[in-house]
Amino acid sequence: MKLKNITVSLLTAAALSLTTACSVNPVSGKKDFSLINKDQEVAMGAQQHRQVLKQMKRLNNPGLQAYVNGIGQALAKKSHRNNIRYTFTVIDDPSVNAFALPGGYIYITTGLMVYLNSEGELAGVLGHEIGHVTARHGVKQQSAGIAGAILIDILAKRAGGNAGSLNQMGKALISGYGRDHELQADRLGAEYIAHVGYSPKSMIDVVSVLKAQEEFDKYQARKEGRKPRAYHGVFASHPSNDQRLQEVIGAANRIKSAGKRSANHDGYLQRINGMKYRISKNNYGRIVVGRANTRGLTYAKLAQRSKVGEQRLRLLNGMFPKGQPVHGRLVKIIN
Repeated sequence: MKLKNITVSLLTAAALSLTTACSVNPVSGKKDFSLINKDQEVAMGAQQHRQVLKQMKRLNNPGLQAYVNGIGQALAKKSHRNNIRYTFTVIDDPSVNAFALPGGYIYITTGLMVYLNSEGELAGVLGHEIGHVTARHGVKQQSAGIAGAILIDILAKRAGGNAGSLNQMGKALISGYGRDHELQADRLGAEYIAHVGYSPKSMIDVVSVLKAQEEFDKYQARKEGRKPRAYHGVFASHPSNDQRLQEVIGAANRIKSAGKRSANHDGYLQRINGMKYRISKNNYGRIVVGRANTRGLTYAKLAQRSKVGEQRLRLLNGMFPKGQPVHGRLVKIIN
């Protein structure tokens, strides 16, 4: 029998044996393929959480940790999975990142927090990550990975196939999850922040922060005569920002219970005042927050008393590439 026919037969047989491994998805209410049950998911998340804290430093700021946890817990109570325990952790790391582990473990880095400009945006980030947990995205991917490994092992033993080709097949089995998962997490995040009173527009603002990071790197690359960097972590699996924005806007417009709670721009900036900020690889400064009380104040003028330039200040304040300080509002500089 040809390899192609053997492959089809084995995939069919394996699929029939694995389709019994299903669970009801909390978001859709429909059955999902899963080799990991709720208890296993929570245990797996707890184990991975311990590993994360061995590799990454938890921010030593109890007040800020409690602040982030309070917002996260309020969102989690309104989520599709409010029957599990959620843990929210601020990681002392300059990378612009947030991520979630199965079982309700959610992280945000100081490197991302310095670029956010309101409590509503923080809620948007946390809501997005809660969306990954409630839709069991991590469990789906790990189940697909396990299933892929099983199928590859069967094929390798039965058909004597080329290892490289089989590994490529395994990757194909789980490819495509990232794009759909990110869009779904955005929609769920918009829903959760709306339920606690924030405007869903905060989700759009969060995606705009990520878009600005990409655009700023293109700007820096032109100045330095290099190619734009290929982003990793939070950027790697995100679809095009323009598409995400359109998806999020559509979801936000359908949510009617939002807008009763302030985005709390000033309160958030006061919380991150003094936070460490990476200027370059081995050069750090601190966030300094002040009010733009001078008429005609520009980022060019603020750059004269900051450790970073005009465009970096715009990026920090959500105004890249052409904005200027809003009179009377708090602004960030780096000292």
